[in-house]
Amino acid sequence: MDFFGPKKPQAAEANRQALEKAFSWTRDQHPSFSPLAPPGAEGPPRLLLNGNEAIALGALAGGLKFFAFYPMSPSTSIGLTLAGQASSLGIIVEQAEDEIAVINMALGASFAGAPSMVATSGGGFALMTEGVSLAGMTETPLVIVVCQRPGPATGLPTRTEQGDLDLVLHAGHGEFPRAVFAPGSVEDCFHLTRQALETAERSQGPVFLLTDQFLADSYRGVVPFDLSPPSWRPDRTEIAPGAYLRYALTEDGVSPRLFPGTTNDLVVADSDEHTEDGHLTEDLTVRKKMVEKRLQKLELLLDRVIPPESTGPDRPELLLVTWGSSRGAVLEVAEILRSQGRSAGVLHFSQVWPLRPDQFSAQLAAAGEVVTIESNAFGQFARLLRRETGFQVSRQIRRYDGWPITPEYILRELERS
Repeated sequence: MDFFGPKKPQAAEANRQALEKAFSWTRDQHPSFSPLAPPGAEGPPRLLLNGNEAIALGALAGGLKFFAFYPMSPSTSIGLTLAGQASSLGIIVEQAEDEIAVINMALGASFAGAPSMVATSGGGFALMTEGVSLAGMTETPLVIVVCQRPGPATGLPTRTEQGDLDLVLHAGHGEFPRAVFAPGSVEDCFHLTRQALETAERSQGPVFLLTDQFLADSYRGVVPFDLSPPSWRPDRTEIAPGAYLRYALTEDGVSPRLFPGTTNDLVVADSDEHTEDGHLTEDLTVRKKMVEKRLQKLELLLDRVIPPESTGPDRPELLLVTWGSSRGAVLEVAEILRSQGRSAGVLHFSQVWPLRPDQFSAQLAAAGEVVTIESNAFGQFARLLRRETGFQVSRQIRRYDGWPITPEYILRELERS
């Protein structure tokens, strides 16, 4: 009634009747059917949200002012949700002619001072990669949501996969720091989007939110979020008159950032290598200093890395390692195994880059067997773990048929010798 009633009470009644008929049919077909008792009225009210709606809400709560997109499933509903709130909340939502225009519009808005975000899927993101490098060189904050679906090319547009981790990690030419978040729940979609906006502004560069069709379209009942305004504010804008250098060399790599037209200072940005005042240069000594300045911001990102979530015993016989939307299924498998008397733990990563091995290497080493679970054919996260830590997992469970990871699938694969 809360969902349908305020708009169309007849829709609420029709849904109630459909539910009652479905219940009666199931009971008649399966005499042993014993549904769970409905939850009581105690506790706070809940919001019915899917992952994309939670991303949109998290962006609004994080201070988003500009969003651009070109419709591409499964990311489209992020833009539609934001567009529905744009006029009442004073944000700009722009549907562009293609993904190249999308990312460049967002970079322009961010350059002008508006916290900005874009959303797409693998094929659309492929068109954005030059813009990703532009964000890296101009040190412009931008959040990029990539809702994964099976590829290559058009692939399976309405199915799910975790096949774009390598793409997002390495997209864009040249070397520059980035952060990649991978929400594992609807709640994560909200909180990590909000954190992504803050991280982009603090590090002055691109930050990614890597989700997928399964999480994007999955509805969950969630406790209402804290929607208080962001507590952080840029702290590099107090500049003495005439002393502004957009790319000033600083200890942490983060330079002063002013917005065009807000002061009497000249605001310059350049996609070529540049001097501290933003003008093109081919001085190779300056080039080396600027590369090191940009890379220094990786330390800021490392200081803010979210540790992986660890559940289960400290030294499990079996440790299930996963990332992103596979979280719920893997946690359920671990509970089933523990109920059978097995020692099983879970290590779930909601941030997949940068990695800090000091946060989890001891847990990997202490486990009897380590199994990674992910929805791709190459075992992309398992390979990333080995590259960054030298740790070789015992076994990999990979699914790439377009269906989401389920507890039944994992248990079936674990039983195979």
